[in-house]
Amino acid sequence: MKSQPNLRLIYFRLRALTEAAQMMMRFSNLKYSYEMSTEFFQKPWSETKKEAPFNQLPLLVVDHKVHIWQSNSIIRYLAPLTDTMPKNSLMAAQVDAIFETTHALFFPLNPTVNVFVGEQHETHKTQFLNSFPTTLKNFNRQLEKLSDGPFFFGKKPYYCDFSAYHHFSLAKILDPNILDPHPRINELMNEFEKLPNIQHYLETRPELIDVGIAPKMIVNGEKVKTGSDV
Repeated sequence: MKSQPNLRLIYFRLRALTEAAQMMMRFSNLKYSYEMSTEFFQKPWSETKKEAPFNQLPLLVVDHKVHIWQSNSIIRYLAPLTDTMPKNSLMAAQVDAIFETTHALFFPLNPTVNVFVGEQHETHKTQFLNSFPTTLKNFNRQLEKLSDGPFFFGKKPYYCDFSAYHHFSLAKILDPNILDPHPRINELMNEFEKLPNIQHYLETRPELIDVGIAPKMIVNGEKVKTGSDV
């Protein structure tokens, strides 16, 4: 059996662009390290940004030499390794369509939860909550059309389901009841949390607190400000 590659995932103290990737790797028992940019580069992000491919993170370092940037490219690389990629090319295209649509929720959702405070937070929160119910209806319609559940393509989760869970769970931080009109989506969320290793990951990942006020994560009992240079 071919040994798995050495995987190092480099990012910031945020619950954002690496969540789906981490859940996929945890689900499949794929070993990886998760490192802050300051740990990997050994200096503040403001000083080392120019060293990263296209000056951005996340970054997946494979076998200490190959760098993969762009979060969606990282997900697609990991999908076959985590058995979350359909073998049928037509179905794979459908999975990717759902995945891309979930990723379109990134802005303003992820920064609104992780970074924005005060008036900026409230403005983008209102913007998102006004538009998301229509998007959610579209997701629910596709969920009902594509499978009997619990996931978008049946009983087996594919990489699109990991991204969907991440974004829907962030939406619930902004409005805990926002998914309630759609029982099928709530079923997806509940069943996802029962997947092997996922419950443990969700229970042990850093807790996100003070959203919209002064966002922090609780890491080893210590409150740490979200962002890049942490």
